[in-house]
Amino acid sequence: MQLSLPCLLPILLLSQVIAAQNSGLNTLPVICAGVKEVSTCKIKVIVPNGVKVNMRTIKVPTVVEQMQKPRIGDTELPNRWEKKSKQIPSSLTILTKEVDLCDEIRRSLGRTLGDKFIKSSEAICSCFTRLQSFATTGTFTAMSIRGEISTATTKVADDTLSIEKVHSYFALDSLSNMSKCFGKVSLPILNNKVDIANAIKSIAPWVIAQAKDVSLAVFRSTDLGTNASQIDLSVFQSLARVVAACQAGNCNANSISAAVNGYLAPSFQMMEPPIKSVLVQWDGALTHIQEQVKDITIAADSLASNYDIMRAEFDSSKQKICGELNRCDGDGVPKFLNRVDEVIEVANTLWPVRGPLDVPSSRLGDRLAETIQLRKDIKRYPEAASLVSMIKQGKFKKISDIFLFMPIVQRVPELAKQIKTDLSPLQDVVKQYKQPSGDAHENVWSLSWSNNIWPDTELTSDSPEADAALIAELDAVDELVRNYLSSPLLLYSNGMFIMDAELRGFSVVNGSFAMETKVATYNRWTTISMDMPCSKKETKVYKKSGLQKSFSWRTYFKCKVAPVTAYFPKTHLPYVRIRGGAGIDPNDQ
Repeated sequence: MQLSLPCLLPILLLSQVIAAQNSGLNTLPVICAGVKEVSTCKIKVIVPNGVKVNMRTIKVPTVVEQMQKPRIGDTELPNRWEKKSKQIPSSLTILTKEVDLCDEIRRSLGRTLGDKFIKSSEAICSCFTRLQSFATTGTFTAMSIRGEISTATTKVADDTLSIEKVHSYFALDSLSNMSKCFGKVSLPILNNKVDIANAIKSIAPWVIAQAKDVSLAVFRSTDLGTNASQIDLSVFQSLARVVAACQAGNCNANSISAAVNGYLAPSFQMMEPPIKSVLVQWDGALTHIQEQVKDITIAADSLASNYDIMRAEFDSSKQKICGELNRCDGDGVPKFLNRVDEVIEVANTLWPVRGPLDVPSSRLGDRLAETIQLRKDIKRYPEAASLVSMIKQGKFKKISDIFLFMPIVQRVPELAKQIKTDLSPLQDVVKQYKQPSGDAHENVWSLSWSNNIWPDTELTSDSPEADAALIAELDAVDELVRNYLSSPLLLYSNGMFIMDAELRGFSVVNGSFAMETKVATYNRWTTISMDMPCSKKETKVYKKSGLQKSFSWRTYFKCKVAPVTAYFPKTHLPYVRIRGGAGIDPNDQ
């Protein structure tokens, strides 16, 4: 049975694909070798178009036929010979024709797929293969894994950017001359930024103070926009160039400042709101604590200055009641007088709080001023001389050291530590004085002779004048309590209560404050998986007129290239996360 050509064609194509795979023809180096400069569509390939026999002329001895042979005597002379010209086949010439390489590719892949390959060929055969070579030979390791900044990694950034920013010859729109090797026109760049989404997302109680949150998707790099805080190849290059030069002894302060501040400016823009929010809460807490310290000090001063007067007046009233009026033999009057006496003595133990409050009181103002100033300095850039000094000292060797260039990142934890130290004595004050002052105020609030003495049992003397005198003295004691104890103890106990609540809600005091610097990384890559024009060398032997000659040329056919991935250096995303503000717990209010 004979099969027609249309029936045989799929089988032939399949056999070519299998042959290509088995012989390694479908590898990028082999494919690219066969399509050099195809993107220009000016390359011609030579293919056979027939054969021509070349003739040459030779002299062949030929007998001259004679009508009558000459004779000498009886002897007949032989025939005469002459050399005559004769053409014979001498060689073969293979006839060829020029074929446009782009047309050959379109023929093998089809017009649509062929045009797609032609437009992407520079990216595939130049950019992609170089990038793949960098990645597979470990060129990116120091930069990607360790984040090192050195002369070597500067060159890596330069070389990689030179690949990524190569212009394609063809594009789909009027911006063709501005399209990069890896863009929408040719090879899309993907990333796994989604994998670090949770790391750089604000999740209570942590607030991300630098990196932007990313939505949960895999983006093409051209759709990402610019993450101000990320150190991509361009940012890395600008930083690494000036740092590496300075490490080698060529420190240009202006260039260093320009590169560093170029990165810091957008980073500070993102850092300001969350850090400012925390500092505003600290400002409020310090202000409230300072106010309570002042109130407690005023109350303590009042208790101290009033004690002698209060004691003298109370002792005088007690002497009159118990001595002159002789009315301390019942239950109510002695009980009332004893309670007043106890409250006076308790109040006398509260005013010494002024000593422990002196030092914290003087330092609170300093810490409050520093907190306010720090809010203004969030966007403060490091001095150029400081940058040069840090680089010369070898403090900036890798990407994670970038935080050394952010004064705010250093100063916030330092201030938190200082505040914690300065407020520590106040915690001791609260432990010692809060409960006694609260109890004293509670006792004073309910302290009145009318709540302790029953008129029908203790105000029933035979002398109304004596009862009136007793009531007058008891009223005097009530007045004494109101004048000398009620207001100071209320101010004192409220101050202790509020200060305790503020201290317990203050993150730097209760230990919940933390500020961390981290660097997240994500990958960027491009993958090729498509039909391409494989090629192979064909050789044909032409035979004609007893001659033969072989001719070799390249033929193209469609083949499948398995997915091949080339990775870029990792993109680094330094970020700051902070937790812990301040404020009174609503349950304490």
